Amino acid sequence: MVGGKHQSGQDPHTQAMTREQVRKLIQENPHASNILRTLECYVTGPGLRFKHECVCKSNRMTDVEDDVLEAADHLWEAFLQNADGHYSPQEHARRTWRDGECFIRKFGKESWPPAVRFVDPERFGATPQEPDPQGIVTAAHDVETPLAYLYTSRSGQDGFDGMRADRIPAGEILQTRIGVDSNEKRGRSLFAAILEPLIAYSKWMETELLARKLQSSIVLWRKVQGSSQTADAFADNAGSGTTWNGQRRERFSPGSILTTNHATDIQFLQPNTNFGDAASLGRMLLLSIAAGAGLPEFMLTSDASNGNFASTMVAEGPAVKYFQSQQEFFSKEFTRMWRWIMQDAVDLGLLPVDFFERVTIKWTFPGLVNRDRPKERLTDARLVETGILSRAEVARRDGVDPVVMESERRRERGTESDSSDSEDLR
Repeated sequence: MVGGKHQSGQDPHTQAMTREQVRKLIQENPHASNILRTLECYVTGPGLRFKHECVCKSNRMTDVEDDVLEAADHLWEAFLQNADGHYSPQEHARRTWRDGECFIRKFGKESWPPAVRFVDPERFGATPQEPDPQGIVTAAHDVETPLAYLYTSRSGQDGFDGMRADRIPAGEILQTRIGVDSNEKRGRSLFAAILEPLIAYSKWMETELLARKLQSSIVLWRKVQGSSQTADAFADNAGSGTTWNGQRRERFSPGSILTTNHATDIQFLQPNTNFGDAASLGRMLLLSIAAGAGLPEFMLTSDASNGNFASTMVAEGPAVKYFQSQQEFFSKEFTRMWRWIMQDAVDLGLLPVDFFERVTIKWTFPGLVNRDRPKERLTDARLVETGILSRAEVARRDGVDPVVMESERRRERGTESDSSDSEDLR
């Protein structure tokens, strides 16, 4: 798509302010922290794995293809070991959700493995020498084709006194962005839509806590019958009368017994804060946050006590689809990262030129739905007997590779036959 400016996007100052607010909320707000933690668990949590697969026209692989897969596994494992502590899929996704975009820079194409580092989004921006407001130089008539990234250095950064921008070639930067159209250069944080409800809920909690303190404050109201001069005398005595240590003479300790005559009426008053009305307001704010985050209320609050099991399963449905969409999105982004890295191995001659035509990568993400698998397995076995399902599909449903399972079964059958032959000889 042709274009150049961010017609529907935020200006750089607003984007920077949003990032700062989101980062602060994630550190201090329990609900914002829980949203990010839930996404990490369901999208990039335990169970995230990868596997190189051969793009074979036939079902059987040749020795050459086996060698290519083994070389790819070895090279990718070397890259992950070298990048340990500097890159992980979990941090890749976390930065994208939090900041709306993630920048990764690659160093050292002359040797394997290359080094990669995350770069904060605020380091790409405008300078007097490079007036582009978003820090990304694109083709003249195609805003979706980046040519260079403007890495800014300001006073006190990188030992430079002043302000400038280094042009980094687009081939050295990988950008992942969310929440915007394809012709917008910079991403939008996942938390941008729920910033105001999160802040409003925090303020509501502060107000309610203050109201609880006010409600616990009891005022002693004493009504005295008589002339105005009598009331003035009581007021003057209460305001000026003190004991030897400076305390008010009319301060009553807990459990005090007050004796008055018929001309004095004493009442203990406290404010009415209407806490019942406030509770519905707080839940309305929580529902607004949950809607903006795309999560059911019980996932936002980690409290499912307000519903039964059936209603919880129904509420879980939209969240499962949302997690699946996030898994598919990051599967493409991680694959793009894999191709970006493995291209260096092809350029160095460590892999064949047609490597990407012969090998692909398959990502396995955490399982989203846990049901009564033993009961479902009995149904699957019946479907296999009737010829509706294949044994390979049943193996895939149990999360195992059918090819590996078949080879292991053949090996086990061979071992059993050898054992039986030995018994016959005896």
